[in-house]
Amino acid sequence: MLSLAGILLAAVTYCSPVHIEVSLAGNFGEPRPNHFHGGLDIKTQQEEGKAVCSIGDGYVSRVSVNVGGMGNAVYVRHPDGYTSVYGHLQRFAPGIEALVRKYQYHHQCTDLDIELDARDYPVTQGQIIALSGDTGASMGPHLHLEIRDNATGNLMDPLEFIPELLTDTVSPKAHALMAYPIEGEGLFCGKTEQQRFDFNDHDLGQEFTAWGKVGFGLYADDYMQGSANPCGIRYTTLLVDGKEVFSSNVHNIPMKDNIQVNIWGDYDYFMENQQWFMRSFILPGNTLSILKTDTTKGIIDFNEEREYQIRYIISDFFGNKSEYPFVVKGMKDSLLLATDSLNRKEMTANKGKHLSVDKDMGIDELPPDVIPINERQWKEEHILIFELRDRQSGIRDYKAYIDDQFVVFEHVKKSSRIICDLRHTPITPNGRERQLRIFATDSTGNTATYSTKVVY
Repeated sequence: MLSLAGILLAAVTYCSPVHIEVSLAGNFGEPRPNHFHGGLDIKTQQEEGKAVCSIGDGYVSRVSVNVGGMGNAVYVRHPDGYTSVYGHLQRFAPGIEALVRKYQYHHQCTDLDIELDARDYPVTQGQIIALSGDTGASMGPHLHLEIRDNATGNLMDPLEFIPELLTDTVSPKAHALMAYPIEGEGLFCGKTEQQRFDFNDHDLGQEFTAWGKVGFGLYADDYMQGSANPCGIRYTTLLVDGKEVFSSNVHNIPMKDNIQVNIWGDYDYFMENQQWFMRSFILPGNTLSILKTDTTKGIIDFNEEREYQIRYIISDFFGNKSEYPFVVKGMKDSLLLATDSLNRKEMTANKGKHLSVDKDMGIDELPPDVIPINERQWKEEHILIFELRDRQSGIRDYKAYIDDQFVVFEHVKKSSRIICDLRHTPITPNGRERQLRIFATDSTGNTATYSTKVVY
């Protein structure tokens, strides 16, 4: 193994994090409610337990257990200024697992998020650091891979670092166009409300008229061979009469701007229809650095009675692209554009800004329930299982003690159960009866205490 100095000074190259053929269930930057997808979702053949390797030399800088949507996660810091992140893991490599156990018992906790020093756990490229799993906010077994810029914390497209990870010759596809007349300033096809038009292949199949200011949005997906999963669009360009008025490059996203996906995309439409229309113009409050526009913020002013040549170009990381041209005829309309619409403008300004959600938990005065599972098998198998239930505010924390000595109970994934294999605890077996106590606390502070005897 390389020395620590050698690791920190070595030129970094990156490799695949898995030993199987790579196919994606999701790519970087896909729009999702309240955030962009921060990495690549790599399929693991619908199984858990696949070897996960560090993509480059460096050291394990952080490990988390049951924190946020990542579930079990490992962070590897690389000497070129980036950190790779591996999420939804089933298990850590033995050396990392030992560090986790030491921290859990020292701090008497199960869930954790710890930072490590460069000398704690150095790794080399290709070294196994974990087994793939299905923990956290995962919809099935897979590996979530991220790359973050250490200096800024920005989320990077991993394909920029491992372009050979995939072979992709499939072009992205647009499904529909949305026209957004600016309230009080524009009409599209004689109407003031937003309107959807579906593509038939690359054709919208009808003529359009407009007058005044109008913005557009596109519902599109990327695809790649070997996977039926639709993915997000890396590059979008909108041209008017050959001039670029809007472009997006979904890469190098500031973490603090994640929530702005709700205002770039049509959040309200997505919540009703589960389809993201990404706007090709900038609403007030949208400061995403991945978007570029002309001085009009991407809004087109149809102020001449002529044909406007509009063209969308969408492309993926590998250069596969699709073009969608259409014509809009500028035509004066006698319909009175509302000018006194302050109330409706206020609604429009707030539309799609869902930047925070308040959860009203109500009044919770009941403690959680701690329910033993399969007690009859405890003595023979030495594995203790409990179910923790709280139907109101939810479980916030729990701790377990045997003869007043803390023991780790792990979460059983996708369930409200916790489990402890006594053979993996510091308790020395002697066949005697012992006192087990479990304390479970809900999110409003109500605590339940469960006490029983176990033989070990």
